[in-house]
Amino acid sequence: MLRNMPKLSRYVPAVLILLILAIGTGNPIWAGSAAVKDADESSPAAPIQAKAFNKEVELLYRYVEEGNIQAVLEQVRKVSGMFEASSFQGLTGVEGIHVLAESIIEMKEATAHASQDPQHWMLTAGKLRLAADSLTHTKDALWLQYFKVVREDLDRMREHAGKQDKQGMSSAFESLQGHYELIRPSLIIQRKPDEVNMVESWLSYAGGLVSSGDTEGVQRIVPQGEELVNTLFGKKRDEPALAPLGQVKEPWTWQVIIGAIILAALIFAGYRKYRGQLNSSKSLFPPKA
Repeated sequence: MLRNMPKLSRYVPAVLILLILAIGTGNPIWAGSAAVKDADESSPAAPIQAKAFNKEVELLYRYVEEGNIQAVLEQVRKVSGMFEASSFQGLTGVEGIHVLAESIIEMKEATAHASQDPQHWMLTAGKLRLAADSLTHTKDALWLQYFKVVREDLDRMREHAGKQDKQGMSSAFESLQGHYELIRPSLIIQRKPDEVNMVESWLSYAGGLVSSGDTEGVQRIVPQGEELVNTLFGKKRDEPALAPLGQVKEPWTWQVIIGAIILAALIFAGYRKYRGQLNSSKSLFPPKA
């Protein structure tokens, strides 16, 4: 081994040069394998597979609406097989793929008890339907239609809390929880984990306040919930949630009004400064007798 050292020393300068060049270009040579790995993670077949998967889940949902348990059982097996054979990497993160798998498992369990709890069966099918749709639709996904419903739940929470109506407040919160549970897989598929965690932390805290009957606390935190919901649904902070288009005033109107007020204030201040300087000059140079 020691005899080979002189031969290896001849390659040391070349290796050092390659390392310096690689670091200088911001692309280390050991990053090549990582880049290849990232490229493999974004499969070009993923959108096609997601579209086919969504189509089969839509058919599954129709069978549930019809109450055809036997057809649903067969379709669930088909959907499950498609999920196992498909790759949705690049369309969602690990959390999204995991929650999609959970939704399929929940659908299997709900179908097994469909006759005992048909309402839960329908809700589970709807959850899976929204989740599959969110894989193929980013800007016009079906779950985005629940924005108005969720905001109405929050409005009712605040309204009942303001009236000290604890029962109504609790009912509104239960409705909010139910709607959130329905769109939760879609949120996890399309939104960042920290955004989802913030909403769920808010829901947990709000649930504690509602359980304790703290109406003042509920009124205090509802605006925070509205901001979080606006963020999840891609709405602006200052955008009215439920205002009709005809009632939304043009932003340039307010800019002109505010600008006019500022201009008037500046003109008035300048005029007062001018009058002050004029009076001062008269006192320094009194008129001749």
